[in-house]
Amino acid sequence: MAVEARCALIAALRSRLICRPGCEDALATWGLDPLPQRWTISAGAQLSYTRSHINYDEAREQARWGVPDELRLLQPAVAVYPQHVIDVAPAPDGDDAPGPQRYAITVQVMLQTWATAVREADAREIARTTTDTHLRALAEAGITLTTPIWQRTDNPDEATPDPIGTHAQPAAGAVQLTDADELAAATAARDAAVQALAGLRRSIRARAIRALVDDEFGGVHQHAAQRVNQFLVDLGLDPLPQAHQVTAIADLTLPVGDGTAEDACDAARDRMRAVTTINPDVARPWTSYGWTIPDNATVDQDGWRMPWRHEYEMWLRGHASRADATTAAEALVRADLARALPEVNDDLVTVTATVESHGIDFQLNPDSD
Repeated sequence: MAVEARCALIAALRSRLICRPGCEDALATWGLDPLPQRWTISAGAQLSYTRSHINYDEAREQARWGVPDELRLLQPAVAVYPQHVIDVAPAPDGDDAPGPQRYAITVQVMLQTWATAVREADAREIARTTTDTHLRALAEAGITLTTPIWQRTDNPDEATPDPIGTHAQPAAGAVQLTDADELAAATAARDAAVQALAGLRRSIRARAIRALVDDEFGGVHQHAAQRVNQFLVDLGLDPLPQAHQVTAIADLTLPVGDGTAEDACDAARDRMRAVTTINPDVARPWTSYGWTIPDNATVDQDGWRMPWRHEYEMWLRGHASRADATTAAEALVRADLARALPEVNDDLVTVTATVESHGIDFQLNPDSD
């Protein structure tokens, strides 16, 4: 599961369905290996070779600023930068004939190579392996490079991860079986593994739902929710809960007392604040707001009667049909209005509910879903 979850995240990152910070946060939350990064690794070494030059000064100048062409052709690439000249001397097998002479040159150099890896230690090992593979080819070209002394690793750059061959470290808390012959050790290891798997499953699900709740994906909610749902199902986890999206319109008439028409509108707004909901919660899992209809207001001996239209948006789970969801929405709206406005006769309230869609619930809770 850990490997599959990491591969799926990396594939989503490569497809630009999720951002890199979100991917990194999810991997860290699940206790999995972070994304690979491109590291720059540096080392010091001595470079020795023999080349022909017109005279000593030219040999030393070339050694100070240049390196043999064979070094520039290395693959994987290793950059070689001369630091200072250690020795320049006529080659032992040289002759006294006029013209260019061969010089044995030794230079202190800095090597630099690059590796894509999850950890710095892995990047250093890749750098060592890369350099070691070049030593034989360089020796055949008459170039000697002493064993590099690895000095530092620069801050890594972001690298595009390859989804093929990705690996995941064991989830935090997993226990490795050390003595399969002992029943107690085997039982403890099994219990720890089951607990670690259960923790990983909860963590994966909670983080995936949190990404939906916090709108980390952007765009159309249902499109993102379907991708998250498929991700969970592919890992063997339960799908996200389904719900009906319902819009319920309540038309009611409010007795708001005497005064001017403006006073009546203000009084109606004050009365309806009790059933206005911006942030859904367990007690009221919907958003609701409304407005007056002053043109239809009437006045009699008891004062103004102000028409009001109140709109509810809710997601309802557990209903087999659209009709069931509609009936449930109407009942919820009437109960909410009756709680906040006990003095308003139910006969003065008309509720019309319409199912807008059916899909993954918009109101998800990472802790309970």
